[in-house]
Amino acid sequence: MRHPSAMKISVPTTLAVLFAPLLALGGCQSAAQLEEKPPTWTSVYQAQWEPMANCIVARSQRPLVTVTPTFSAGRANIVVKNAAGAVLGTFDVREYRGRNATEVAYRSIYGGPTSDAGGDARDIADRCARP
Repeated sequence: MRHPSAMKISVPTTLAVLFAPLLALGGCQSAAQLEEKPPTWTSVYQAQWEPMANCIVARSQRPLVTVTPTFSAGRANIVVKNAAGAVLGTFDVREYRGRNATEVAYRSIYGGPTSDAGGDARDIADRCARP
């Protein structure tokens, strides 16, 4: 017979508790560490770099997310962090060969070039490139 105060925990809950610390560790990379990794994806868009970067900043704003852009001549670096301050991903937006084009490289903590990570980030960049 079970003790009346025995708590029943489901398998999904147990797995979530076990894996939560591992998932949290993935977010402990700094933007500099992330820059050392190959981009998750890179695309060239027919759009000017500065409006494109500003649009990416605006569209990346979400609850519990901090977006920090840094602008310099012909380029912008945009760091996206969660509420705890852990980096989720970075956008490197730059003028492409002096033309009316922009190259966007995105790096995600969730995977590199052979993963499907960064899909939301690609959607944001694609939307920002449309007139």
